[in-house]
Amino acid sequence: MQSSNLLKPNFVGITAAVAMCGLLIFALATAPVAAQGQSDSSTRTISVSGSGEVFGPPDIAYINLGVDVADADAGKAIANANTTLAAIVAAVSEAGVAEADIQTANYSVYPEDRYDPQTGQATGERIYHVQLAVNVTVRDISKTGAVIQAGLSAGANSINGLSFGIADMKSLEEQARKAAVADAQNRAQQLADGFGVTLGAPVTISESFGSVPVPMFNRDMVAQAASVPVQINPGQLSVSVQVNVTFAIAG
Repeated sequence: MQSSNLLKPNFVGITAAVAMCGLLIFALATAPVAAQGQSDSSTRTISVSGSGEVFGPPDIAYINLGVDVADADAGKAIANANTTLAAIVAAVSEAGVAEADIQTANYSVYPEDRYDPQTGQATGERIYHVQLAVNVTVRDISKTGAVIQAGLSAGANSINGLSFGIADMKSLEEQARKAAVADAQNRAQQLADGFGVTLGAPVTISESFGSVPVPMFNRDMVAQAASVPVQINPGQLSVSVQVNVTFAIAG
């Protein structure tokens, strides 16, 4: 009789423990459901890309003028190339280009072995090529043709490129950016209206931009160009901005 009374409290303790475990399991099972519901509602978004493009006239030109001299005597080739390049620099300076806007771009010396065109055998003759070039920045774009003409007349026998740019792109970038933002907002609003939802505030915003230069100057024969006035048509530059925006869906 006495031992049966001692067992009763144990049964009560076991029953209470089972009940507490049941409550704990229920709480753990229901918590993720609420969190998942909150995550779904907070990630409802609309992502779009907007673009803007504006055009402007270039106000700066970049020219690469060079000389290629060949001689069996490497020393003579280097001396002749140096003399010609100095004449080119002096000529473009006289045409109105500042010293700070003339920069050495290439200085190379390499040998070329001659071969008999019929036998393909080496003749034992070797000549040396010396190539020198300078990058010239013309800040008064109206003088571009005159600068090229001056360089050619001074002995330049290669023009490796002519391109145009805009010294201060900020104004055009600002215009293109405003157009890109308006385009992104318009696209997002159209999507929201189409799906019957309310467009919310932007969640993430990023941008990228670039410029498209006019075609590079094409030349035929440099020897002929030296005696013919150089005609330059700068055209326009295109500045584009792309804006990537993710908007929240408000309702």
